[in-house]
Amino acid sequence: MLVLTACGMTDMPTPRRTVTVLVDAPGASTGTSTSSVPTVSATPTTPATTTALPTSLAVGKQRGAPHSYDEAKQRIDRATSAEVGSVFQSPTGNITCSTAGGEGVLVTCDVAKGRSDAPASAPCPAGGPRDIGRIELTPAGARPVCNSDTIRQGAAATLAYGVRTGPSLGSVACLSEEFGMTCVDSTSKHGFFLARDTFVTF
Repeated sequence: MLVLTACGMTDMPTPRRTVTVLVDAPGASTGTSTSSVPTVSATPTTPATTTALPTSLAVGKQRGAPHSYDEAKQRIDRATSAEVGSVFQSPTGNITCSTAGGEGVLVTCDVAKGRSDAPASAPCPAGGPRDIGRIELTPAGARPVCNSDTIRQGAAATLAYGVRTGPSLGSVACLSEEFGMTCVDSTSKHGFFLARDTFVTF
């Protein structure tokens, strides 16, 4: 995300190309690595092939994070719901989520500040970003993304703390809490938690 302060119209920089690199979770098939795809779009890049992901990563302090689908689903089910559309953000604006992702992506969330170091068991591929700023949930599981782009595109509805997304998102539900955002898919029974400097996939 580029933020300009106190700049005149002649100070606008030339847009730079961005690269999104996906990280396979531990135990994922070890075939040919996914190549980096340059893009000038803010839309997340979808990999050409997707492998089954055993989603069981935990990075950072994980304060308040659920560590299983059942734990996350129980917490989400207890919360009140609100319809926020396909793009929404936390009250601070630090976490933005979208259900309008690429093919096969159910919901994507990224963090503006507080990217996480890639775990040793699932390092970022060489030649790209070295840390994780996005989690994508697919029917095969949740996958961390070593991204240099963002899904943020203008204004997004705010999902208040203690509130979950409404039923219009189908099998996907996300819960906003002061310590982070939790999203699950009730069909695949996979999900993730994302916050500043931490994430959990299950």
